[in-house]
Amino acid sequence: MTKRLAMVLGLAGLAVVLVAASAQAGRKTHKVTNVTFAGWSSGPDEDALDQQMANAFNRTHKGIHVEWQVINGNYPQAMTARFAAHNAPDVFYVDSSVIGSWIKQGVIAPLNGLIKKTHFNTKAFYPKLLGAFKKGNKIYGFPKDWSPLATEINNSLFARAGLHKAPKTWAQLRSDAKTLQQHGVAHPICLSADWARMGAFMYQNGGSITSHLSSKANAKAVGFYVGLIKSGLAYTPPSGSWCGQELGQSHAAIIFEGNWLLPYMPSTYPGTHFSVAPMVHNKKQGNLAFTVSWSIAKSNPHKAAAWKVLSWLVGKQGEKIWMSKGLALSPRKDVASKGGRKPFLAAAPFARGWGFGNPNFANAYTVMGNDLNAVISGSKSIPAMLSDVGKALKGK
Repeated sequence: MTKRLAMVLGLAGLAVVLVAASAQAGRKTHKVTNVTFAGWSSGPDEDALDQQMANAFNRTHKGIHVEWQVINGNYPQAMTARFAAHNAPDVFYVDSSVIGSWIKQGVIAPLNGLIKKTHFNTKAFYPKLLGAFKKGNKIYGFPKDWSPLATEINNSLFARAGLHKAPKTWAQLRSDAKTLQQHGVAHPICLSADWARMGAFMYQNGGSITSHLSSKANAKAVGFYVGLIKSGLAYTPPSGSWCGQELGQSHAAIIFEGNWLLPYMPSTYPGTHFSVAPMVHNKKQGNLAFTVSWSIAKSNPHKAAAWKVLSWLVGKQGEKIWMSKGLALSPRKDVASKGGRKPFLAAAPFARGWGFGNPNFANAYTVMGNDLNAVISGSKSIPAMLSDVGKALKGK
């Protein structure tokens, strides 16, 4: 080999080394942080929507790659185990009914510092919805969506009885139920034996679940709710059914369900025509907000990246995608919900976040359900139930 050829080959080899080194350096400067966001499965439609959110984020962001993960089984138990092992997902669902307990356990990260650093606008969210994930002035999550209750009626059964509009007040509710009964509807109202329905009536009567639980206002509201069942104007759905199914099968003429009813009815009972109206009221308006946040674990090692994902998910761009299927309502005033949701959105100013931030709520809920069933069966008095539940909510 000549010296000239050796020199050329040497320079070529050096060039290859330099190019490789340059490429390696480039890869180092474009390091990608992997972020997992997770939740329970609410069905294939929501799972697909979560994956759509992940795909949209990955297309528009460099340096962070997100992956959607479904946590099957008992979600609170699974997350509690992950918190203990310090391997919780980076961003995850938190139901408003358990947020108080997880805040008390110290496993959820407060977001105030990240909010301030990135100038994230919290005023776009309905205050009471955001309040469901706050403790004092600290914010522990942002609602991804929500739904209150509304009054839904079976149009055919109403027309048979000569009625054309949903009742607005308790008095109208009772009157319409009697009229429906006179026209062949045996038990016109479907009422779940659940505080997640009855609680709205308590607030409508000027009562509260968070304070003075044994008040006369609460006792009268429970008396009205249970009284509808005992009088035969209402019934609880049979085992394996729920009030949405009862409406669809024309067993019930009046129910109180959330936004989840709207995609369910046309897909399951396309021949049943129904109408949606704002929730009934009594002394005042009262409703419950069923909502879920995106939150971050306190032990998360890269909160800045997790926050970038979370703030995009609940930002205008993310929420517009999330609202596209009409599965729930937007928690933001500046992002429209799918059409036909006006009766639900009307509850935004006064709907209380289900769980009320109470750290004992998840455990108390079992007592609440058992005692309400006992009141309906006649084996427990209303004052005794309210006393039991009050103690359970205080952790006694």
